[in-house]
Amino acid sequence: MKEKKYPVRRKMSKYKGRIKLVILDIAGTVCDGPQDLSHLYPNDDGLAVKGPVIVFEIMFKKYGMEIDWKTIRKPMGKFKKEHLADIMAFDHVGEQFNKANGRDWEEKDVNEMFDMFRPTMAEVAVTENLVRPFDGVKEAIDQLRDNGIQVGCDTGYPVETCEAIYGALEKKFGIRFDVVADSENVRGRPTPFLVYDCMYKANVFPPAAVIKADDITAGVEEGANSGAWTVGIYDTGAHDRKTLKKAGAHFLVAGARDIPELIESEIHPRLARGELPDQSLS
Repeated sequence: MKEKKYPVRRKMSKYKGRIKLVILDIAGTVCDGPQDLSHLYPNDDGLAVKGPVIVFEIMFKKYGMEIDWKTIRKPMGKFKKEHLADIMAFDHVGEQFNKANGRDWEEKDVNEMFDMFRPTMAEVAVTENLVRPFDGVKEAIDQLRDNGIQVGCDTGYPVETCEAIYGALEKKFGIRFDVVADSENVRGRPTPFLVYDCMYKANVFPPAAVIKADDITAGVEEGANSGAWTVGIYDTGAHDRKTLKKAGAHFLVAGARDIPELIESEIHPRLARGELPDQSLS
């Protein structure tokens, strides 16, 4: 079923203030980037956002299924239970399940698989190779905070995975977020509600005072649907420049480390002129 768009009002009062909140994704934006881990995972494709792919592969094997990483990646960005259900809905995946288990899959199978996914994902996500932040990310977050900008994070991971990652980032690397939102408690991408949840918790309004930065199209669409400025991260994440731009990114940067400079050189001057983000996906 085609995901419903959630357009926001086109006409908004002029906002000539400054950015007050930057919302980052985790995997592919802060950590878990492109690298070769084929010595650990033989099917590794070298791309970013490996954590959930690794766990889905492990879980499918327990059900007698061999699902390739390309297939597993297709619904990337959604809450992981929805991600799992979308994978199972692919014809060739359903056929594998039937062959291995002697019947068609049912909703209860997705529930059982997701219960298996949760603890393993929380464990895999904080391994050294996946949780280590990209160069310059901590410095960028510190600079944003020094400039009076709150830094938030939203993600499609289950709650316990979020807590594990946030804890590891703070304890090992000194990275913390002022506000967080997860797709288990708030409807996720590409709807705007994760952005709105972060705005509410940070007491920030209007959306023009917010940046949503992400390396996947669903996250960019989330930001665009909320009325925030959207920044596509193309060098450390899952999707390339062209794909992110098509999804509605107002700006493209190589990594999250570039966001403070982007704000000062591009976004603040536009806000000072009374410009607002594009208010809908075209």
